[in-house]
Amino acid sequence: MGSIIAEAWNALRHYRLRSILTMLSVTWGVASLMLLLSYGQGFDRALLRSFQAIGKDLIVVFPGQTSLQAGGERAGRRIRLEIRDVKAIAEQVPAVQAISPEVRRYLGVSFGYRTREYSVSGVTASFQFIRNMWMAEGRFISDEDVLHRRRVAVIGATVKKELFSGRPAVGQSIKIKGARFTVIGVLKKKVQISNYGAPDDMRVFLPFTTLSDLVDTRYLSNIVLTPANGPLRSRVIQEIRATLARLHNFNVKDERAVRIIDWNEFQAIITNLSLGLKVLLAIIGTLTLGIGAVGVMNIMLVSVTERTREIGVLKSIGARRRHILWQFLIEGVTITFTGGLAGFLIAAAMTKLIGTLPLLGPLFEDTSGQGDVQLEVSLSALLISSLILTFVGLISGLVPAIRAARLDPVEALRQE
Repeated sequence: MGSIIAEAWNALRHYRLRSILTMLSVTWGVASLMLLLSYGQGFDRALLRSFQAIGKDLIVVFPGQTSLQAGGERAGRRIRLEIRDVKAIAEQVPAVQAISPEVRRYLGVSFGYRTREYSVSGVTASFQFIRNMWMAEGRFISDEDVLHRRRVAVIGATVKKELFSGRPAVGQSIKIKGARFTVIGVLKKKVQISNYGAPDDMRVFLPFTTLSDLVDTRYLSNIVLTPANGPLRSRVIQEIRATLARLHNFNVKDERAVRIIDWNEFQAIITNLSLGLKVLLAIIGTLTLGIGAVGVMNIMLVSVTERTREIGVLKSIGARRRHILWQFLIEGVTITFTGGLAGFLIAAAMTKLIGTLPLLGPLFEDTSGQGDVQLEVSLSALLISSLILTFVGLISGLVPAIRAARLDPVEALRQE
Protein backbone atom coordinates (compact mmCIF):
# COMPACT_ATOMS: atom_id res chain seq x y z
CA MET A 1 0.00 0.00 0.00
CA GLY A 2 2.90 2.34 0.76
CA SER A 3 4.32 1.94 -2.74
CA ILE A 4 0.89 2.55 -4.28
CA ILE A 5 0.50 5.80 -2.30
CA ALA A 6 4.01 6.87 -3.36
CA GLU A 7 3.21 6.21 -7.04
CA ALA A 8 -0.05 8.16 -6.74
CA TRP A 9 1.76 11.08 -5.10
CA ASN A 10 4.47 11.08 -7.81
CA ALA A 11 1.78 11.15 -10.49
CA LEU A 12 0.13 14.17 -8.85
CA ARG A 13 3.48 15.96 -8.65
CA HIS A 14 4.21 15.17 -12.31
CA TYR A 15 0.90 16.72 -13.37
CA ARG A 16 1.17 19.50 -10.80
CA LEU A 17 -0.60 22.32 -12.65
CA ARG A 18 -3.48 20.10 -13.69
CA SER A 19 -3.84 18.80 -10.12
CA ILE A 20 -3.88 22.31 -8.63
CA LEU A 21 -6.48 23.58 -11.10
CA THR A 22 -8.64 20.53 -10.39
CA MET A 23 -8.29 21.11 -6.64
CA LEU A 24 -9.48 24.70 -7.07
CA SER A 25 -12.84 23.54 -8.43
CA VAL A 26 -13.31 21.37 -5.34
CA THR A 27 -12.09 24.19 -3.07
CA TRP A 28 -14.69 26.56 -4.52
CA GLY A 29 -17.43 23.95 -4.16
CA VAL A 30 -16.61 23.14 -0.52
CA ALA A 31 -16.24 26.81 0.44
CA SER A 32 -19.61 27.59 -1.20
CA LEU A 33 -21.29 24.68 0.57
CA MET A 34 -19.86 25.69 3.96
CA LEU A 35 -20.84 29.35 3.54
CA LEU A 36 -24.37 28.45 2.45
CA LEU A 37 -24.81 26.08 5.39
CA SER A 38 -23.43 28.72 7.77
CA TYR A 39 -25.84 31.31 6.38
CA GLY A 40 -28.77 28.91 6.70
CA GLN A 41 -28.00 28.19 10.35
CA GLY A 42 -27.38 31.87 11.11
CA PHE A 43 -30.68 32.76 9.44
CA ASP A 44 -32.46 30.13 11.55
CA ARG A 45 -30.97 31.46 14.80
CA ALA A 46 -31.73 35.11 13.92
CA LEU A 47 -35.34 34.29 13.07
CA LEU A 48 -35.75 32.23 16.24
CA ARG A 49 -34.28 35.00 18.44
CA SER A 50 -36.59 37.55 16.87
CA PHE A 51 -39.62 35.31 17.30
CA GLN A 52 -38.81 34.43 20.92
CA ALA A 53 -38.41 38.12 21.80
CA ILE A 54 -42.12 38.09 22.69
CA GLY A 55 -41.49 35.33 25.24
CA LYS A 56 -40.18 31.79 25.28
CA ASP A 57 -42.88 29.13 25.83
CA LEU A 58 -45.53 31.87 25.90
CA ILE A 59 -49.23 31.04 26.21
CA VAL A 60 -51.80 33.86 25.95
CA VAL A 61 -55.46 33.57 26.94
CA PHE A 62 -57.89 35.96 25.21
CA PRO A 63 -61.59 36.48 25.94
CA GLY A 64 -64.03 35.04 23.41
CA GLN A 65 -67.61 34.12 22.65
CA THR A 66 -69.34 30.79 23.21
CA SER A 67 -70.23 28.70 20.19
CA LEU A 68 -71.87 25.81 22.09
CA GLN A 69 -74.76 25.70 24.55
CA ALA A 70 -73.91 24.85 28.14
CA GLY A 71 -75.82 24.79 31.46
CA GLY A 72 -78.94 26.38 30.00
CA GLU A 73 -76.94 29.23 28.47
CA ARG A 74 -77.34 29.83 24.75
CA ALA A 75 -74.42 30.07 22.32
CA GLY A 76 -73.05 33.51 21.45
CA ARG A 77 -72.48 34.66 25.03
CA ARG A 78 -69.40 36.84 25.61
CA ILE A 79 -66.84 35.45 28.03
CA ARG A 80 -64.83 38.16 29.76
CA LEU A 81 -61.67 37.46 31.71
CA GLU A 82 -61.30 38.84 35.24
CA ILE A 83 -58.62 38.86 37.94
CA ARG A 84 -60.36 35.91 39.62
CA ASP A 85 -59.53 33.83 36.53
CA VAL A 86 -55.83 34.53 37.03
CA LYS A 87 -56.03 33.43 40.66
CA ALA A 88 -57.99 30.29 39.75
CA ILE A 89 -55.50 29.23 37.07
CA ALA A 90 -52.56 29.84 39.42
CA GLU A 91 -54.20 27.72 42.14
CA GLN A 92 -55.80 24.94 40.10
CA VAL A 93 -53.25 24.38 37.30
CA PRO A 94 -50.00 23.41 39.06
CA ALA A 95 -48.09 23.15 35.77
CA VAL A 96 -48.27 26.94 35.33
CA GLN A 97 -44.91 28.41 36.33
CA ALA A 98 -45.72 32.12 36.04
CA ILE A 99 -48.88 34.07 35.22
CA SER A 100 -49.90 37.71 34.89
CA PRO A 101 -53.07 39.62 34.02
CA GLU A 102 -52.86 42.32 31.38
CA VAL A 103 -55.12 45.24 30.59
CA ARG A 104 -54.21 47.25 27.47
CA ARG A 105 -55.46 50.69 26.49
CA TYR A 106 -54.24 53.25 23.97
CA LEU A 107 -53.62 56.42 25.98
CA GLY A 108 -51.87 59.72 25.48
CA VAL A 109 -48.42 59.82 27.11
CA SER A 110 -46.61 63.14 27.45
CA PHE A 111 -43.24 64.45 28.54
CA GLY A 112 -42.79 68.20 28.48
CA TYR A 113 -44.41 69.52 25.32
CA ARG A 114 -44.34 66.16 23.54
CA THR A 115 -47.38 63.91 23.52
CA ARG A 116 -47.77 60.57 21.77
CA GLU A 117 -50.36 57.82 21.95
CA TYR A 118 -49.05 54.42 23.02
CA SER A 119 -50.37 51.07 24.17
CA VAL A 120 -50.36 51.32 27.98
CA SER A 121 -50.53 47.99 29.83
CA GLY A 122 -51.22 47.18 33.46
CA VAL A 123 -49.24 44.08 34.48
CA THR A 124 -47.64 42.35 37.46
CA ALA A 125 -43.98 41.59 38.22
CA SER A 126 -44.06 38.10 36.66
CA PHE A 127 -44.83 39.69 33.28
CA GLN A 128 -41.10 40.43 32.90
CA PHE A 129 -40.14 36.75 33.09
CA ILE A 130 -43.02 35.56 30.90
CA ARG A 131 -42.49 38.11 28.14
CA ASN A 132 -38.68 38.36 28.03
CA MET A 133 -38.51 41.98 29.17
CA TRP A 134 -34.79 42.79 29.07
CA MET A 135 -33.84 46.08 30.69
CA ALA A 136 -31.53 48.65 29.10
CA GLU A 137 -31.86 51.02 32.06
CA GLY A 138 -33.40 50.79 35.51
CA ARG A 139 -35.71 47.96 36.54
CA PHE A 140 -39.08 46.41 35.78
CA ILE A 141 -42.25 46.61 37.88
CA SER A 142 -41.96 44.76 41.21
CA ASP A 143 -44.48 43.06 43.49
CA GLU A 144 -44.14 46.01 45.89
CA ASP A 145 -45.08 48.43 43.10
CA VAL A 146 -48.26 46.43 42.48
CA LEU A 147 -49.05 46.02 46.19
CA HIS A 148 -48.62 49.72 47.02
CA ARG A 149 -50.18 51.00 43.76
CA ARG A 150 -47.08 53.02 42.98
CA ARG A 151 -47.20 55.47 40.12
CA VAL A 152 -44.20 54.13 38.24
CA ALA A 153 -43.76 53.24 34.57
CA VAL A 154 -41.50 51.16 32.34
CA ILE A 155 -41.20 52.37 28.75
CA GLY A 156 -40.10 50.76 25.49
CA ALA A 157 -37.03 51.83 23.51
CA THR A 158 -39.06 53.64 20.84
CA VAL A 159 -41.10 55.48 23.49
CA LYS A 160 -37.89 56.77 25.03
CA LYS A 161 -36.55 57.84 21.64
CA GLU A 162 -39.73 59.72 20.68
CA LEU A 163 -40.39 61.39 24.04
CA PHE A 164 -36.90 61.99 25.40
CA SER A 165 -34.79 62.36 22.21
CA GLY A 166 -31.73 60.63 23.66
CA ARG A 167 -31.91 62.24 27.11
CA PRO A 168 -31.94 60.02 30.23
CA ALA A 169 -35.45 58.77 30.97
CA VAL A 170 -35.09 56.94 34.30
CA GLY A 171 -36.18 59.23 37.13
CA GLN A 172 -38.13 61.56 34.84
CA SER A 173 -41.89 62.09 35.14
CA ILE A 174 -44.35 61.41 32.36
CA LYS A 175 -48.08 62.17 32.28
CA ILE A 176 -50.78 59.65 31.40
CA LYS A 177 -54.35 60.97 31.45
CA GLY A 178 -53.15 63.87 33.59
CA ALA A 179 -51.53 61.65 36.25
CA ARG A 180 -47.78 61.76 36.85
CA PHE A 181 -45.70 58.57 36.68
CA THR A 182 -41.99 58.18 37.41
CA VAL A 183 -40.04 56.25 34.78
CA ILE A 184 -38.19 53.45 36.60
CA GLY A 185 -36.96 51.46 33.60
CA VAL A 186 -36.37 51.41 29.85
CA LEU A 187 -36.60 48.18 27.87
CA LYS A 188 -33.81 47.04 25.60
CA LYS A 189 -34.42 47.52 21.90
CA LYS A 190 -36.17 44.43 20.57
CA VAL A 191 -36.07 42.83 17.14
CA GLN A 192 -39.55 41.37 17.47
CA ILE A 193 -41.39 39.73 14.57
CA SER A 194 -44.44 38.63 16.56
CA ASN A 195 -46.62 40.57 18.96
CA TYR A 196 -50.18 41.24 20.02
CA GLY A 197 -51.48 44.77 20.41
CA ALA A 198 -48.20 46.55 19.67
CA PRO A 199 -44.44 45.86 19.63
CA ASP A 200 -42.86 46.07 23.08
CA ASP A 201 -40.66 48.96 21.91
CA MET A 202 -43.79 51.08 21.53
CA ARG A 203 -45.47 50.21 24.82
CA VAL A 204 -45.68 51.62 28.35
CA PHE A 205 -46.09 49.30 31.34
CA LEU A 206 -47.67 50.25 34.68
CA PRO A 207 -48.44 48.24 37.83
CA PHE A 208 -51.77 46.49 37.27
CA THR A 209 -53.33 48.03 40.37
CA THR A 210 -52.16 51.52 39.44
CA LEU A 211 -53.74 51.38 35.98
CA SER A 212 -57.13 50.94 37.69
CA ASP A 213 -56.81 54.58 38.83
CA LEU A 214 -56.94 55.60 35.16
CA VAL A 215 -59.21 53.08 33.44
CA ASP A 216 -61.63 50.28 34.30
CA THR A 217 -59.56 47.13 34.83
CA ARG A 218 -62.40 44.82 35.83
CA TYR A 219 -62.21 43.00 32.51
CA LEU A 220 -58.78 41.89 31.32
CA SER A 221 -57.47 42.23 27.80
CA ASN A 222 -55.68 38.91 28.17
CA ILE A 223 -53.75 36.64 30.52
CA VAL A 224 -50.13 35.69 29.82
CA LEU A 225 -48.45 32.64 31.32
CA THR A 226 -45.64 30.16 30.87
CA PRO A 227 -45.84 26.49 31.88
CA ALA A 228 -43.18 24.66 33.85
CA ASN A 229 -40.85 22.33 31.98
CA GLY A 230 -42.12 18.78 31.73
CA PRO A 231 -45.90 18.62 31.35
CA LEU A 232 -47.36 18.38 27.87
CA ARG A 233 -48.41 21.84 26.72
CA SER A 234 -51.64 20.48 25.26
CA ARG A 235 -52.56 19.08 28.68
CA VAL A 236 -51.80 22.42 30.36
CA ILE A 237 -54.04 24.19 27.87
CA GLN A 238 -56.83 21.66 28.51
CA GLU A 239 -56.56 22.24 32.27
CA ILE A 240 -56.68 26.03 31.79
CA ARG A 241 -59.76 25.74 29.59
CA ALA A 242 -61.43 23.38 32.08
CA THR A 243 -60.74 25.81 34.94
CA LEU A 244 -62.23 28.75 33.04
CA ALA A 245 -65.19 26.62 31.89
CA ARG A 246 -66.12 25.94 35.52
CA LEU A 247 -65.88 29.63 36.42
CA HIS A 248 -67.83 30.94 33.42
CA ASN A 249 -70.20 28.02 32.85
CA PHE A 250 -69.31 27.19 29.26
CA ASN A 251 -68.72 23.86 27.51
CA VAL A 252 -65.15 22.67 28.08
CA LYS A 253 -65.03 21.59 24.41
CA ASP A 254 -65.91 25.09 23.23
CA GLU A 255 -62.59 26.47 21.96
CA ARG A 256 -64.15 29.80 20.97
CA ALA A 257 -65.34 30.66 24.46
CA VAL A 258 -61.78 31.62 25.35
CA ARG A 259 -58.97 31.66 22.81
CA ILE A 260 -55.80 30.07 24.17
CA ILE A 261 -52.86 30.80 21.89
CA ASP A 262 -49.73 28.69 22.24
CA TRP A 263 -46.91 30.73 20.70
CA ASN A 264 -44.84 27.56 20.28
CA GLU A 265 -47.22 26.49 17.51
CA PHE A 266 -46.21 29.58 15.54
CA GLN A 267 -42.59 28.86 16.37
CA ALA A 268 -42.95 25.42 14.76
CA ILE A 269 -44.05 27.13 11.52
CA ILE A 270 -41.00 29.42 11.64
CA THR A 271 -38.75 26.41 12.30
CA ASN A 272 -40.18 24.53 9.31
CA LEU A 273 -39.67 27.54 7.05
CA SER A 274 -36.06 27.85 8.22
CA LEU A 275 -35.53 24.12 7.70
CA GLY A 276 -36.81 24.42 4.14
CA LEU A 277 -34.36 27.25 3.47
CA LYS A 278 -31.46 25.28 4.98
CA VAL A 279 -32.28 22.23 2.84
CA LEU A 280 -32.48 24.43 -0.28
CA LEU A 281 -29.12 26.05 0.49
CA ALA A 282 -27.58 22.61 1.17
CA ILE A 283 -28.84 21.37 -2.21
CA ILE A 284 -27.41 24.43 -3.99
CA GLY A 285 -24.08 23.96 -2.22
CA THR A 286 -24.02 20.24 -3.00
CA LEU A 287 -24.69 20.94 -6.69
CA THR A 288 -21.83 23.45 -6.70
CA LEU A 289 -19.56 20.85 -5.13
CA GLY A 290 -20.90 18.27 -7.59
CA ILE A 291 -19.74 20.45 -10.48
CA GLY A 292 -16.27 20.41 -8.97
CA ALA A 293 -16.50 16.62 -8.61
CA VAL A 294 -17.40 16.27 -12.29
CA GLY A 295 -14.29 18.31 -13.07
CA VAL A 296 -12.17 15.94 -10.97
CA MET A 297 -13.72 12.93 -12.71
CA ASN A 298 -13.13 14.37 -16.19
CA ILE A 299 -9.52 15.24 -15.44
CA MET A 300 -8.92 11.78 -14.01
CA LEU A 301 -10.49 10.16 -17.09
CA VAL A 302 -8.22 12.25 -19.30
CA SER A 303 -5.32 11.15 -17.12
CA VAL A 304 -6.28 7.50 -17.61
CA THR A 305 -6.37 8.02 -21.39
CA GLU A 306 -2.98 9.77 -21.41
CA ARG A 307 -1.41 7.10 -19.21
CA THR A 308 -2.84 4.08 -21.01
CA ARG A 309 0.57 2.84 -22.10
CA GLU A 310 1.95 3.37 -18.58
CA ILE A 311 -0.90 1.26 -17.20
CA GLY A 312 -0.13 -1.44 -19.76
CA VAL A 313 3.53 -1.51 -18.69
CA LEU A 314 2.55 -1.79 -15.00
CA LYS A 315 0.22 -4.69 -15.73
CA SER A 316 2.78 -6.46 -17.91
CA ILE A 317 5.34 -6.47 -15.10
CA GLY A 318 2.87 -7.95 -12.61
CA ALA A 319 0.74 -5.11 -11.28
CA ARG A 320 -2.68 -6.45 -10.40
CA ARG A 321 -5.99 -4.84 -11.21
CA ARG A 322 -6.55 -3.77 -7.59
CA HIS A 323 -3.15 -2.00 -7.53
CA ILE A 324 -4.13 0.12 -10.54
CA LEU A 325 -7.56 0.70 -8.99
CA TRP A 326 -6.09 1.89 -5.69
CA GLN A 327 -3.50 4.15 -7.37
CA PHE A 328 -6.05 6.13 -9.38
CA LEU A 329 -8.56 6.12 -6.53
CA ILE A 330 -5.94 7.57 -4.18
CA GLU A 331 -5.07 10.24 -6.75
CA GLY A 332 -8.72 11.27 -7.10
CA VAL A 333 -9.42 11.21 -3.37
CA THR A 334 -6.20 13.14 -2.62
CA ILE A 335 -7.17 15.89 -5.07
CA THR A 336 -10.70 16.03 -3.65
CA PHE A 337 -9.74 16.08 0.03
CA THR A 338 -6.84 18.52 -0.42
CA GLY A 339 -9.16 20.87 -2.27
CA GLY A 340 -11.81 20.25 0.40
CA LEU A 341 -9.41 21.13 3.22
CA ALA A 342 -8.53 24.38 1.46
CA GLY A 343 -12.27 25.05 1.05
CA PHE A 344 -12.87 24.50 4.77
CA LEU A 345 -10.10 26.95 5.66
CA ILE A 346 -11.33 29.58 3.19
CA ALA A 347 -14.92 29.26 4.47
CA ALA A 348 -13.76 29.58 8.10
CA ALA A 349 -11.70 32.66 7.23
CA MET A 350 -14.57 34.27 5.32
CA THR A 351 -17.09 33.70 8.12
CA LYS A 352 -14.67 35.35 10.56
CA LEU A 353 -14.04 38.21 8.14
CA ILE A 354 -17.71 38.84 7.30
CA GLY A 355 -19.02 38.20 10.82
CA THR A 356 -22.67 39.22 10.41
CA LEU A 357 -24.98 39.94 7.51
CA PRO A 358 -28.00 42.25 7.90
CA LEU A 359 -31.44 40.64 8.03
CA LEU A 360 -34.00 42.17 10.41
CA GLY A 361 -31.72 44.73 12.10
CA PRO A 362 -32.17 47.54 9.53
CA LEU A 363 -35.94 46.99 9.51
CA PHE A 364 -36.13 47.50 13.29
CA GLU A 365 -33.35 50.13 13.41
CA ASP A 366 -31.34 47.80 15.63
CA THR A 367 -27.54 47.91 15.78
CA SER A 368 -26.99 45.18 18.39
CA GLY A 369 -26.91 42.40 15.80
CA GLN A 370 -29.60 40.30 17.51
CA GLY A 371 -31.73 40.34 14.36
CA ASP A 372 -28.88 39.76 11.92
CA VAL A 373 -27.36 36.58 10.50
CA GLN A 374 -24.22 35.71 12.45
CA LEU A 375 -21.96 33.54 10.31
CA GLU A 376 -19.95 30.82 12.00
CA VAL A 377 -18.72 27.39 10.98
CA SER A 378 -20.75 25.07 13.19
CA LEU A 379 -20.01 21.44 13.95
CA SER A 380 -23.13 20.30 12.08
CA ALA A 381 -22.11 22.25 8.95
CA LEU A 382 -18.63 20.73 9.19
CA LEU A 383 -20.03 17.19 9.52
CA ILE A 384 -22.51 17.62 6.66
CA SER A 385 -19.82 19.07 4.39
CA SER A 386 -17.39 16.28 5.31
CA LEU A 387 -19.95 13.57 4.52
CA ILE A 388 -20.84 15.14 1.18
CA LEU A 389 -17.15 15.62 0.36
CA THR A 390 -16.39 11.98 1.21
CA PHE A 391 -19.17 10.78 -1.08
CA VAL A 392 -18.14 13.13 -3.88
CA GLY A 393 -14.45 12.20 -3.52
CA LEU A 394 -15.13 8.47 -3.71
CA ILE A 395 -17.43 8.75 -6.73
CA SER A 396 -15.16 11.13 -8.67
CA GLY A 397 -12.13 8.94 -8.02
CA LEU A 398 -13.79 5.53 -8.33
CA VAL A 399 -15.13 5.83 -11.89
CA PRO A 400 -11.73 6.65 -13.50
CA ALA A 401 -10.01 4.11 -11.23
CA ILE A 402 -12.33 1.30 -12.36
CA ARG A 403 -11.77 2.27 -16.00
CA ALA A 404 -8.01 2.20 -15.52
CA ALA A 405 -8.10 -1.14 -13.71
CA ARG A 406 -10.13 -2.76 -16.50
CA LEU A 407 -7.74 -1.82 -19.30
CA ASP A 408 -6.41 -4.79 -21.29
CA PRO A 409 -2.58 -4.71 -20.92
CA VAL A 410 -2.05 -5.86 -24.54
CA GLU A 411 -4.31 -3.17 -25.94
CA ALA A 412 -2.79 -0.63 -23.56
CA LEU A 413 0.76 -1.35 -24.77
CA ARG A 414 -0.31 -0.75 -28.38
CA GLN A 415 -1.31 2.82 -27.52
CA GLU A 416 1.16 5.50 -28.52
